[in-house]
Amino acid sequence: MDRRNGFFIIGFLALFLLSSNCGGGGGGGAGSSLPADTSGTIKLAWDASPDSAVTGYWVYYGTRSGIYENYRDTGSVSSNPVSFSLTGLAKGQTYYIAVTAYDTYRNESDFSNEVSGAAK
Repeated sequence: MDRRNGFFIIGFLALFLLSSNCGGGGGGGAGSSLPADTSGTIKLAWDASPDSAVTGYWVYYGTRSGIYENYRDTGSVSSNPVSFSLTGLAKGQTYYIAVTAYDTYRNESDFSNEVSGAAK
């Protein structure tokens, strides 16, 4: 995979939160003694990379912009647009998300643009 030749055209990887997951949502206040409800979900969709060598995507996410404490593998993807749901999230918590593409050798592209949304 040769990044210098634009092997992964992540610039074309338009990442969107599906409209059903955009918007507010309150979080737990400071000092809350209740455990976080981890049944939250964020549904994602983006245009697949036009590069035929792409075999999957890593979805990186965290609760602070630019800091991705977690990631998930989409596995093999052949659909366009690509759809993926992040599950097991704290309901009402805002998450910041970016995606990379990879090939069969797990060579990874640069990050996509970051998006954010609250888990529902």
